[in-house]
Amino acid sequence: MARKIWPWLAGIALIAALGAGAYFYRGEIATRILQRAAAQGMSDSLSAQLPDGLHAVFCGTGSPLPDRTRAGPCLAVVAGERVFVFDAGEGAAETLALMGVNAGDVEAVYLSHLHSDHFDGLAPLALQHWATGTSQTPLQLVGPTGAARIAAGLNEAYAIDSGYRTNHHGPEIMPPTGGGLVAREFEIPQGSATIVLHEADGVRITAFPVIHAPTEAVGFRIEYGGRSIVISGDTSRSDSLALNARGADLLIHEAISPRLNAIMESAAQSSGRTNVGVIFHDILDYHTSPQDAGAVAQEAGVGALALTHLLPQTPIPGLSSTFERDARTTFDGPVWAMRDGDVISLPSAGGINRFHRLRF
Repeated sequence: MARKIWPWLAGIALIAALGAGAYFYRGEIATRILQRAAAQGMSDSLSAQLPDGLHAVFCGTGSPLPDRTRAGPCLAVVAGERVFVFDAGEGAAETLALMGVNAGDVEAVYLSHLHSDHFDGLAPLALQHWATGTSQTPLQLVGPTGAARIAAGLNEAYAIDSGYRTNHHGPEIMPPTGGGLVAREFEIPQGSATIVLHEADGVRITAFPVIHAPTEAVGFRIEYGGRSIVISGDTSRSDSLALNARGADLLIHEAISPRLNAIMESAAQSSGRTNVGVIFHDILDYHTSPQDAGAVAQEAGVGALALTHLLPQTPIPGLSSTFERDARTTFDGPVWAMRDGDVISLPSAGGINRFHRLRF
């Protein structure tokens, strides 16, 4: 991380050394810093710097509630040299770019369910997939029944823009066949506990049902190189999640703090915003408390628990630690409340490493 920020630190040190006189040259100093950082950033690739293994890249740890420090739900998983994205909330494409993940390398986006906060960042991600990768084919969208309607709607909404971009940059840079999304829908067969969505080159991705009524929702298990990650998606406490997370190296689980949520509900009601207060009340029954997420992790015997999709928002430093504290009352292993830009690395050789990576 230090290597990524040294140009900025060098600039700050230079300004301090020059004192007030540097004020008049701040534009030129900033331009020189940008020149160095841009050259480094353009050639930078997170995937290329990771060891062979399975890696969770947190490109969005927030919710539909406004939070300047968190994009909407998004997790990229790097398996060997392959990149997959699970959910793409608002700001996902921007955060991926700031983490050094080229959208052109993303093979597919998997949707856990069709709540808008899990797909309202799809269009920018598809655009970057096309533009940064000179893609010849649209970005693949894999999701429950209804994913095709989302893809079709976004393709139509961006059709005029796509034509402009191809005409401006030319078909060699923006191939007319590469824009937008192409959907593949799935449905877990009646009586079946899981469905295999992808199995190739040592990467296996399965989906299983979770409880997020009234929507059809799934969690995912990703396996590669002897390591495994399980993603809860949005769910209340679910036996199927505990079953499918059994023995996983890492469980990534959504979390809502009943205590913090009650504060938001009370504030809304006291301000006369009754509708907002009702929404805060209603969301409790289809999300999972940190204590219950910890209990699922304990039952499944996972190696570590990462909490994401934090509800409500956590704008004050220290608030996210309450999620960790509550989960530790029911889970004996490592617990982390994740931030945008965090990476959890599971090398094939063994071990687990957590670090933070945002370039700017």
